[in-house]
Amino acid sequence: MPALSDRQRVELALPAYLFLALTTAQRVFIPTDPALEEKAKADLTTLRDHLRTACLEPFDDLSARKREAMTRRVERAGKSTITGWTDRPAILVMMTLYRFLEDLIDREVLILWEGSAMAEAMRWLVPMFEQRLENAEQDAAARIEAGALLTRLQREGLYT
Repeated sequence: MPALSDRQRVELALPAYLFLALTTAQRVFIPTDPALEEKAKADLTTLRDHLRTACLEPFDDLSARKREAMTRRVERAGKSTITGWTDRPAILVMMTLYRFLEDLIDREVLILWEGSAMAEAMRWLVPMFEQRLENAEQDAAARIEAGALLTRLQREGLYT
């Protein structure tokens, strides 16, 4: 396997970072049935664990110092993206990130290996909003937002 460049490592970690940021926002994942609240908390904890692992996997083979520098780079790119979320409904952000990730996978920029932390995270995450993808209007808006996200990140030198 060829060595990954710093940019490629950031590109691999960034989607997980963005999903993780969304899962830590207050009142984003609320079960429709209050009786399921404890199960939802446990599921969300599992999801976050997978996403945290996926954020760090691209840096596993680096020294501690280099790993810290790379995680700071991911945080900078992620935070600049997250600042644009303030006026958007959480479901639109979730769908946007999903469509963004889907595009990266379709173009083979990112590969979700079976059993990887990111693949496991998506296995937990997609059922939480999957029915919304069937809403043509919301899905179209998410696809437009995903394209805008990709364009902005490309201007920053990522995913080119």
